[in-house]
Amino acid sequence: MVKTKLVPKSWIPAGPYSLGTQVGNFAFLSGQIATANDGSIIGGADVKEQTEVVIDKIVEILAEADMGLGDVVQTTVYLQSLDDYDDMNEVYSARFQEPYPARATVRADLAGAGLLVEISAIAGRD
Repeated sequence: MVKTKLVPKSWIPAGPYSLGTQVGNFAFLSGQIATANDGSIIGGADVKEQTEVVIDKIVEILAEADMGLGDVVQTTVYLQSLDDYDDMNEVYSARFQEPYPARATVRADLAGAGLLVEISAIAGRD
């Protein structure tokens, strides 16, 4: 099994992991958060803005595998507060199209002060 690291030039992983890994026709993306390479929050304290940033990062990582949001088959959304569900879902449903990926949404203590949303994804194509 050949694994290929998916790392766009604009993003640097903050630890010993790949932002994404491609195996064959599948791409597995680590949880993406709304941080710049210096660790600062992008999007402020607004879950809609942070969700946009996170999905933009997912788009960039998928592009490394010649894939896009339409190739995503599964996501996991982590929210610091379930009170942000509707706002996150508004952005999510505008960016992902039908047939929507399978999805789980969970409340989690995110690894960083000010982080409101994290999304991981699996994408595949023929």
